[in-house]
Amino acid sequence: MKVHFGQVYIEPGVALPFSHHFQRRLSEEITALVTSSTKFTQRYGEDWELMFRISAKRTICDNEIRGPSVFKNDKDVEFTIFLPFDAIQREASVSRSAIGFLLCGVCAVLDSLGFDTSEIQARLSSLAESISSDPTMFEPDDCDA
Repeated sequence: MKVHFGQVYIEPGVALPFSHHFQRRLSEEITALVTSSTKFTQRYGEDWELMFRISAKRTICDNEIRGPSVFKNDKDVEFTIFLPFDAIQREASVSRSAIGFLLCGVCAVLDSLGFDTSEIQARLSSLAESISSDPTMFEPDDCDA
């Protein structure tokens, strides 16, 4: 099963500096670490894909997860993970904090769908560090790694 990431920000002035390279890399990393889930396959089918939309809100203190949105024609199940923008902005490393919140949200969704997230959990810190130290993962002039 393939896992995809995209971004959509609905609040004015609220956005995270992740680049399209970040979205592609995270998709590759998470897809490689996730094995099939009987629960997901029974509910949706074998050839369905999972999409995570990254967003953020000022007024929340922890992740807010919305979904699933199911697109039968595309065989796509989508969840939106709203990250706590103000809490992230207060951290010394905005990028590491945002990635940490995002990966926790991804694991929560995957757990609820019956996926084994132990490989992701084991690599959480190293993955966040590796991504946040790569300047191509962020839009120019927005990286604080």
